[in-house]
Amino acid sequence: MSAPFTLYTHAGPGPNPIKVAIVLEYLGLSYTTIPLKFGEGKGTVKDPEYTAKINPNGRVPALIDHGNDDLVVFESGAILQYLAEKEWDMQYDQTGNLSGRTPSERAQINQWLSWQISGLGPYQGQLAWFVLFHEQTHGEKPNGSVITRYQAEVERLRTVLDEHLGQAEGGYVAAGRVTIADFAILPWLKVSVLVGEKLRPLGEYRALKGYVDRLEGMEGVRGAYERLGVAL
Repeated sequence: MSAPFTLYTHAGPGPNPIKVAIVLEYLGLSYTTIPLKFGEGKGTVKDPEYTAKINPNGRVPALIDHGNDDLVVFESGAILQYLAEKEWDMQYDQTGNLSGRTPSERAQINQWLSWQISGLGPYQGQLAWFVLFHEQTHGEKPNGSVITRYQAEVERLRTVLDEHLGQAEGGYVAAGRVTIADFAILPWLKVSVLVGEKLRPLGEYRALKGYVDRLEGMEGVRGAYERLGVAL
């Protein structure tokens, strides 16, 4: 019997597919992975077959739920919410732990999920692009003011998170326990090492390093990184 889920991932490291793999592992759900390359052509995120049938935006992750009429969900935040709500509404756990047990909890969790999706991810992603890929792609060095802008905003966002975690119940961002918001934030904190000295080490913050270490200790997190072939 084939696995009930198919997860489209990067053919290499990337923080967004790992978010989904963590939730699948945490819930003990079986899944197969299909890694796609960057660029265009067969087997890439821009493959016309992929954009026509799976994700018109030409990005990963995307998830197929074969147990729900092969429903396709793309965008990492939407996938996390789908899996967590399915956990609550159906047979996986029925505790609501990941998505929130009440409207108030769901609002707390979703605001931090949105914070990552709209802030930390895009700004840190742009910083990584200009530091690592801009020159080799365009044959010119990036404008220093651009890098400075993204550096400053990523550090501001990490400071916001650090200060929140310093007083948050249980040391997690919402509801006093681990949720999909934590699983969304973790891979972006970890991947910040790619830009080296452009960002402060997590250990220089009051709470971020301990937060990352605590999440890394979870079996589901370790399993997801191993499954996707990314160093923990």
